Amino acid sequence: MAKIRATAAEAPYPADEPDTGQPETLPLSQRAMRRRPAEYLDALNAEQRDAVESLDGPLLVLAGAGTGKTRVLTTRIAHILSLGHAWPSQILAVTFTNKAAREMKLRVSDLIGGAVEGMPWLGTFHAIGVKILRRHAELVDLKPSFTVLDTDDQIRLLKQLLAAENIDEKRWPARMLAAMIDGWKNRGLTPKRVPDGESFAFANGKARDLYALYQRRLKELNAADFGDLLLENLRLFQEHPDVLKQYQERFRYMLVDEYQDTNVAQYLWLRLLAQGSDNVCCVGDDDQSIYGWRGAEVDNILRFETDFPGAKIIRLERNYRSTGHILGAASGLIAHNQGRLGKTLHTDDDDGEKVVVEGCWDDEEEARVIGEDIEQLQRQGHTLNEIAILVRASFQMRAFEDRFITLGLDYRVIGGPRFYERQEIRDATAYFEVTLNPANDLKFERIVNVPRRGLGEATLKSLHQLARARGVPLTQAARLIVETEELKPKPRKALADLIAAFDRWRALIDGMSHTELAELILDESGYTAMWQADRSPQAQSKLENLKELIRFMDEFDTLAGFMEHVSLVMDAATEEGTDRINLMTLHSAKGSNSTACSCPAGTKGSCPISAASTTQAVRASRKSAGWRMWG
Repeated sequence: MAKIRATAAEAPYPADEPDTGQPETLPLSQRAMRRRPAEYLDALNAEQRDAVESLDGPLLVLAGAGTGKTRVLTTRIAHILSLGHAWPSQILAVTFTNKAAREMKLRVSDLIGGAVEGMPWLGTFHAIGVKILRRHAELVDLKPSFTVLDTDDQIRLLKQLLAAENIDEKRWPARMLAAMIDGWKNRGLTPKRVPDGESFAFANGKARDLYALYQRRLKELNAADFGDLLLENLRLFQEHPDVLKQYQERFRYMLVDEYQDTNVAQYLWLRLLAQGSDNVCCVGDDDQSIYGWRGAEVDNILRFETDFPGAKIIRLERNYRSTGHILGAASGLIAHNQGRLGKTLHTDDDDGEKVVVEGCWDDEEEARVIGEDIEQLQRQGHTLNEIAILVRASFQMRAFEDRFITLGLDYRVIGGPRFYERQEIRDATAYFEVTLNPANDLKFERIVNVPRRGLGEATLKSLHQLARARGVPLTQAARLIVETEELKPKPRKALADLIAAFDRWRALIDGMSHTELAELILDESGYTAMWQADRSPQAQSKLENLKELIRFMDEFDTLAGFMEHVSLVMDAATEEGTDRINLMTLHSAKGSNSTACSCPAGTKGSCPISAASTTQAVRASRKSAGWRMWG
């Protein structure tokens, strides 16, 4: 296996303008007009300034990682206001995250010398979409007070619909249908427009009808899900041209961040609004389009010149974040991709340290080598907060977590729980613990109905009452209660079968290798099959984590020895806010900065993972590695 390690420069962006410290009470647009343009333009390089001052007509800014795209967007807004080309309410500025929207507002306020309170159309796609919908809710069969459902409520509603249609939810999970509906909405597809072939992928062709029922039920509840916030906007604009014209005339300037990550629905929404003005500025980087798995369409940025004839393209290629060697390695890697607009990043900083490529025998050796590197960096005066470990998939974190705990190095997992804190790992180890120790009531209660066996709250209540009355563990209470008529036949049989399974597994502890036993437990319990049947995007990752758990168990002599290790690992949690190594996946790392970075498992079958080793996946993996070295 290969390890790629690089140390980034600490080169800052050009200095921000100093704050005058004077309180301002004038409206936003008037404050902006009082600022001499050169005050905020002087801090820009030539390409950034060109992007800021090119206000007329469509503009695509190809901004490589670390080239100051946020500075360009915010300065462009300030410049539009300073010149009096538009009121704040006539500027549409779209970002992908609430954090990015807040940062943009803060930067604009720094540039114009006061708080930004007059830009109602600066926000995320969903935030702006819900604002428009509430203004015209009746036109899409909603009331202005409609509720936006979260994922749990969406799943609950779909389960109700599946039950009403007599569809087996175990065979056709609600989460699978939710993912399909979300995918259709991301593509701007209403139920009538869902292709026949895609409808047949769920419940023998009933997916489209279930989608229609779901949409009808949402209207009855005066509710919308996140996909509706743009899908219903599209319907509103298409069915009511007068409303569309109102917004086309309102927005004199449109700015879009991270354009390479837009999906079809977002693209269609922007295209409809952009028909009212040519002053469209999209900022993005086709080399950073790594979210195709969740609906992003890189073709949106590749065909910008076709969508907007006469568009100007400006490339931001001066990098303020990385050293020359890192840029060279990243550019050389991404250059192998086809179908890209192309750019060459450079820096005025020195070349810095070379990227180190080091071969390791396996992931355990990788963890040892990187652990030694980190200890060396500490001796050189670096803090753990400056260090990042980037993996392709979450299951690859396990070796590093164990090694860091052994070395006494604090760490945090960015974008998710630690390996042993993940749901599937907690469930699996609960099965193992009850096999070893049937008196562990907490672990037994965790998995008694996972996967579902029809052992709900009523059954657990009866078990707890009997256990307290007899002073015995829940497993012993289960043995007693199945011999009575207290439970209904179905839960009584399910509980008896579970207790018999634990007895059978316990009897195999001394006669079977502990790794084989662990696999047997997960298979016979139905736990592995539960995740294999789950069609949600997270299911494959959970199965990979379970495989890694079983593989690592081979490092121990017994199941009891492994469970003792797990207990020690779980007890090694550190306090928030301490100095810690940043451990994350490549996707979670986008936009973050580190002084020292290691990218383990850079081998075929790992990056991209073997299940996705298509040409498209290989290109996406090059992008992930490329922008990570840039950043």
